[in-house]
Amino acid sequence: MQENQKKVSLEIKTAAIILGGGKGIRCGFLSPKQFLLLGDRPLLDYSVEKFLALGIDTIVAVLINDYASYYQPHPGISHIALGGEERQASVLNGLRVCPPGIDLIIIHDAARPFFPLDGVREGLQLLENNQYDGLALAIPTVDTLVEVAEGRITSFPDRQKIFQTQTPQLFRFEAIYKAFQQLGGRMSFTDDLSLAYAAGLRCGLVEGSQMNFKITTRLDWELASKLTETGF
Repeated sequence: MQENQKKVSLEIKTAAIILGGGKGIRCGFLSPKQFLLLGDRPLLDYSVEKFLALGIDTIVAVLINDYASYYQPHPGISHIALGGEERQASVLNGLRVCPPGIDLIIIHDAARPFFPLDGVREGLQLLENNQYDGLALAIPTVDTLVEVAEGRITSFPDRQKIFQTQTPQLFRFEAIYKAFQQLGGRMSFTDDLSLAYAAGLRCGLVEGSQMNFKITTRLDWELASKLTETGF
């Protein structure tokens, strides 16, 4: 599948934070997976190149302290921030190194190399039009879901109302920066949109992709390798 490579046309300034500060131990590799070669280049570089294709003004990579032992940063990376103990601290470190004047920020996991460009373009346009403060790529849930308490089923949620969020997640910069400063150290959140929602921001979803899976296990890596071989 070939994606439209037309660049985002925005008068406002955009930045992307790529989170690559984890150890990736669930894949069972000796080195952090974000620096391993997927095909002919490091996993993290796939995201860098997609953001360059979108015309993003500033790209920030949040990396582990000893990243230089594994990785030569892509020339498209504008700034490097060091990762924190948890995801929220890493995102806040990335926000802090963004240059002045950024209007919109994209936060993305390096472990998702196959995100759809059209979804990001749509999200940026909605934010530019001030329709939302925060958005995430997402896909509908296709499986039957159950809610359980102490081993017993308590309900079957309506799956038509349930979506699985992905990254990239996109925000108005000042709004999400303020939200992280207020809540980032006080509560635990599984992603950035849930933090934004807890802070009272206007949140929504844009269309993601089934192919935008997160490489977490060795099986995920093998699937990503096969997709790369086919030129996806």
